[in-house]
Amino acid sequence: MGKVLENFTNGFPGTPSRTRDEIIITMQNGSGKEIPFGAPVFLKTDGSAEPWDVDYPQEFTQFLGFAVRVPDKTPDAYAVSQNQEYPEGVWRPNETMEILVRGAVTVPMAVSANRGSVVYLKKADGKLVVSPGATGSTILLENVRLRNPRDTETNVAEVIVNKRNIL
Repeated sequence: MGKVLENFTNGFPGTPSRTRDEIIITMQNGSGKEIPFGAPVFLKTDGSAEPWDVDYPQEFTQFLGFAVRVPDKTPDAYAVSQNQEYPEGVWRPNETMEILVRGAVTVPMAVSANRGSVVYLKKADGKLVVSPGATGSTILLENVRLRNPRDTETNVAEVIVNKRNIL
């Protein structure tokens, strides 16, 4: 007899998941940095996209959404980081990237909480958390909620962007 799977992981960071009305836009990575799949992405003044910048923190009003894998590309088409910090893949500087601005997506998350919890971005390192921390240490992503808690095997959670923030 075959083995029946009892637990399923949430998948890989940056994978759009289970929504029929998701909105994914295309923009240039104008940051000069790699943007890993599942990372929060912000609008630059020149109209391109960039990841969280610890040195020059952005505001929620610049939050676009999350960097995603393109659903119709095969896995071998994804860029793979050479430093192995992001083995799932990244969008490299000046590449045209895909950003989920509404819908559900899987993201790396250090801690978990209950479904429907609000999501914050830690200013110190750009990681997603579900607790506000010390005053001024996080930014509330007002339109993002936890859809499925983080699984302990992959540290990936599913979040939903309820409405477009900008664009």
